[in-house]
Amino acid sequence: MTVPGVRPLRLFPVLWPLWQVEISANIYEEQAYEVIDRFLVRAVVEGGVDSPDELARFFGLQPALVDRCLAFLGVIGHLTVDDGHVRLTELGFQSLRAGVRLTPKESRQKVLIERFTGRPLPRRYHHGSLHVLPEPRIPDHMLADRSRFLSLFAATAFQPQIVDTLAARPDRTEYNLPNRLRDITTVAAQDAYLPAYLIETEKRSLLAYTAVGDERDIFLEEICGDVPSIHAKIDAETRQNARELWTEWLADSKLGPGRLLQLRNGVWRVTLLPAAFSGAPKLSLSSVGSFQLRKYHFLQLWCDDADVRGRAVAERALGMARLSEVRTQDDLAERVGMLADRLEVAAPSISDLRAYARTNHLRDHLDHLDALA
Repeated sequence: MTVPGVRPLRLFPVLWPLWQVEISANIYEEQAYEVIDRFLVRAVVEGGVDSPDELARFFGLQPALVDRCLAFLGVIGHLTVDDGHVRLTELGFQSLRAGVRLTPKESRQKVLIERFTGRPLPRRYHHGSLHVLPEPRIPDHMLADRSRFLSLFAATAFQPQIVDTLAARPDRTEYNLPNRLRDITTVAAQDAYLPAYLIETEKRSLLAYTAVGDERDIFLEEICGDVPSIHAKIDAETRQNARELWTEWLADSKLGPGRLLQLRNGVWRVTLLPAAFSGAPKLSLSSVGSFQLRKYHFLQLWCDDADVRGRAVAERALGMARLSEVRTQDDLAERVGMLADRLEVAAPSISDLRAYARTNHLRDHLDHLDALA
């Protein structure tokens, strides 16, 4: 609603198809050289002493001790012993140059691949707070409402070359594949689905939003522009007469009288009496300014009473203070300021929120406010 020049028409919860690919790779752990190991390696490279017997004589060591050391360095991939000649591997040379013994360890991790285009998802999609689903449905306990998520269908089959191409990219660290990983192989590729919201505008473009951030998801929007079948899926969903749809909803809602109005930006709004926001079985106070979704159309819930909107901001602000990403009073103030602008009231201060929490006996909310830096 705040993007200049945009008239949003419909909102589609979708499950975006991905591959969640598990990879195996070697990662090199830095260890201090054992004294004998390091001098054996230096003798081979710097002194040209390249046989086990010569190394034993050169250092005055027991041949059995030299053989054990060479065998260990061979096991960790630093050298080979063929026909009585000792030769360093590339890993052995790297370790000597670094002054540490690089020991390979297996590392397992996952990368996400977009299924329509085969493009890897940027690193920000791999944060632990972002959840992808193993099947194209959202369990009921994870739904805050009864939204029906559309499953987008991509007929492409996974090819291991996708990971090989990613591994060869100079910017692969931006896609959750660190440069320190070597000898990358694909272990398994599983279906995965990312909950997302596509907003159809009057110009038939699609805006995308995901839990990656509060702003538009430009990565998915670019894919929408490149894949006609996504637009075809949206176009196939029946368009409703918005006024008729919301008139029927209002009649069934038992919320009392309401006034329907289409705003200049194309969004439909229903203005209700303060009594409609009195809690169950009616609407909660915090729902003022929020949206009702029905058959992919959306309606903003509104109240002309500025006091009701102000209390709605306070209720939602106290909820924001509990979010893990809100760590300071400045974090909270920024979010509350944007919310207050949308509800067209003055933003409450931290002192105002404390007073509201005390008046309404919200002790746990006070504790969260006091915990902010």
